[in-house]
Amino acid sequence: MLKLFKLNKMFRILLGYQFFSAIGGAMFSMFILLSIHLIYGNPIYTGIAGFLMAAPRIASFAVGPIIDRRNKVAIMRLTTFLEFLVLGLLAFTPLVDQLGVMFMFAVIFIYNIAALFENPASTAYLPQIVDEDGILQANSLINIVAMAGGVVIAAVLFTSLAGEINFQFLYGFSAVFIAFAFLFSLLLKNIGGKKEDAATHNYLQDLKNGASFIRKNVLLFVIIAVVAISFGGEIAFINRPMFLEYHVGAQNYILFVVMGLVGGIAASSLVSSLGSKFKIGSLIFILILLAGVIRIVFALVVPVQMIAGLATAAAYAAVGTSVGIIFQSLIQKIPEKDMVGRIDTMATTFVAIAATIGALVGGFLGSAVSNIAYIYIWQGIGYAILGLLLIFVPSIRKLPKMKEIGTKE
Repeated sequence: MLKLFKLNKMFRILLGYQFFSAIGGAMFSMFILLSIHLIYGNPIYTGIAGFLMAAPRIASFAVGPIIDRRNKVAIMRLTTFLEFLVLGLLAFTPLVDQLGVMFMFAVIFIYNIAALFENPASTAYLPQIVDEDGILQANSLINIVAMAGGVVIAAVLFTSLAGEINFQFLYGFSAVFIAFAFLFSLLLKNIGGKKEDAATHNYLQDLKNGASFIRKNVLLFVIIAVVAISFGGEIAFINRPMFLEYHVGAQNYILFVVMGLVGGIAASSLVSSLGSKFKIGSLIFILILLAGVIRIVFALVVPVQMIAGLATAAAYAAVGTSVGIIFQSLIQKIPEKDMVGRIDTMATTFVAIAATIGALVGGFLGSAVSNIAYIYIWQGIGYAILGLLLIFVPSIRKLPKMKEIGTKE
């Protein structure tokens, strides 16, 4: 992993870009729901915000052919600059009135439209600058660096934001990190050659080819699993601010964010060093089953013991991060390089549909159930059942070690 960092200059620049982009984006995503919950105290508003975060990604499938055929670096620059603009505006906008929540909804929507292009562009760019055997390590290192930075920032916020949290300060802080990401994007070089500038006259055929590839490949079942995880995860995510604010307070919410990042760092390190030594099919089954068990424990211990809750939050984040890295690496390794963009965005579309429905369901359940802990227990049971079902899918069960997976799969 360190060898990859040392020898690959373009990867080092991409790592810097991902570092600042991930921190800025994560701060915005983590605190936007909490701020809407605390400022307006309306679960329906929180559900709408979650819906707007997920809804733009439904159109991801239409972005894929554009990503595959266009200059990925230029897309990253343009979208990062747009993200900086909207977060900068949010930092200076009054949020306490009705116009405030409408403006927040607009920022959420625009930011996620930009991310609709940025995320698959960086995903498709990575295989162009990193050899196939180094993709798992590259994804792990990107996660480690981003999450390590997040731990430092979250720790600073926890010690400095005593009492009432200044959310506009947080959004301004996020904008600064996105600005640094934009500066790093200016140092990236397009590697795709002339094909990047090709006309998209076969746009619909590109979409059809991508859909056909997924339908005939093990990725179909992997995507189905991730879609199910996304649905349950979004329901829980929408209600996390209310659940944690009630049991541990708004200030300690940041501690749970920190522990989630710590768990992610640990998982990224383990996946990088050990991920290639296990059969991916068995690993996916174990991780999803484990995620379900941990989520149930989380729901039971947070109301009675915050330390135990923090530990389970870190464990859950570790498992979730591991699944995410494996999923991302499969998308980058199984298809041909010029199909990565459309495969990634098609998968994102299905996940986004599930997340959008989950956000609306989560907003409703947050108002309807007597105890939010029930939502997390239901989520855990669903994950456990999903993990058990994956045993009976032959193509997933037979997935080999990551290093044995390539474009001939």
